[in-house]
Amino acid sequence: MSLISSTEVISLAYVTELDPTMIKSEVIQTTELKYVKPVLTSALYDDVVTNPGDYSTLITSYIKPCLAFFVKYAMINQQLLETAQYTPGADPSLSPALVEISTAVLLPRDHRRDTMQEVLSIARSKQTLLQEYVIAQNYPLYTAPLSKRISGFRITS
Repeated sequence: MSLISSTEVISLAYVTELDPTMIKSEVIQTTELKYVKPVLTSALYDDVVTNPGDYSTLITSYIKPCLAFFVKYAMINQQLLETAQYTPGADPSLSPALVEISTAVLLPRDHRRDTMQEVLSIARSKQTLLQEYVIAQNYPLYTAPLSKRISGFRITS
């Protein structure tokens, strides 16, 4: 079970409406384990998942916004490719059928790159807010990491 639903991901991170079934629970779970669990550390993360009622502010105000943008980031390329396959371009009679990828309307590479960078920037800022909140709350199950990453290098104490 994840800390956020696909409907919540859409309401927090997307401007346009999206079919919630396009966001698979496996993507949410993987993203949660990759981007949220390391910030919380294992013991706190496990307690948050087991006792979400004890952490309502943490979940609602920090985890869900962070997770929503990381899920969006993880899904951008896949969503653009899959939805582009259904874009009929100039011929509306093709819309019921799957369109050849060569005739689909695709977003230019630099626009896609810029969009991904913007979403990742938002996600990372939400992750920083999450980490700052967790540290400020002084949760007993939280353990500060023994190493930190500086310029891509992991430094251990």
